[in-house]
Amino acid sequence: MRSKLILLFLISISFANCAVKQIKIAPNFESSLDRFKRLTVAIDSSSKVNQVEASLVKSMAEQELAHHKEFIVYPDPSSKNQNCKSPVGKSQGVLTLKLEEILNGTTPSFLVWLSPATFGPSSNGIKISIQAQIQKCDTKEILWEGNASSSYFMGGDEEATLRTSYENKFGKSVGPKVLPYYDILKSLLDKITSPVLNESEQDEKIEVESGS
Repeated sequence: MRSKLILLFLISISFANCAVKQIKIAPNFESSLDRFKRLTVAIDSSSKVNQVEASLVKSMAEQELAHHKEFIVYPDPSSKNQNCKSPVGKSQGVLTLKLEEILNGTTPSFLVWLSPATFGPSSNGIKISIQAQIQKCDTKEILWEGNASSSYFMGGDEEATLRTSYENKFGKSVGPKVLPYYDILKSLLDKITSPVLNESEQDEKIEVESGS
């Protein structure tokens, strides 16, 4: 009996420990990917993070959508296209990210280690929450929504190359936050189905990414 209770406890922890809390997908999202392949990325202006963290996450999201999901990502440095207010180039929609971070909490470290998606942050940690949505600009329809939340310890040396790359771009202050933000953002964006580009669209993607 005791072993069954322990097993049920471990199973409940594993489910609770998922950073991605909810995904909503419009019925026509996957079928729309035959034509819907061009996006911008915007950080919601009501996000509760500093500008440098907002820029960090925006850059990560653009890289993830372009290189791992094969969208054609048009640059929108100032996030003007929130809610499809100002489409850029041939972009057809926008991925908007609403961010919140909490630093240096009071949760005991063993609880954060046990279930970071439930507890935290610890005294030397960070808790990150992200709400994301993809909006199609011609119809204003929300095609995809997701939210994720989890706590992380900061200061480790894992993925040093990734950390150094973003420190060189955004400054040393973001270093301890690079891996936490990358981990939770990737977990969320992995849930997005990727389009397939034809040859002319691949050429367009190359042109956009080269800035020509």
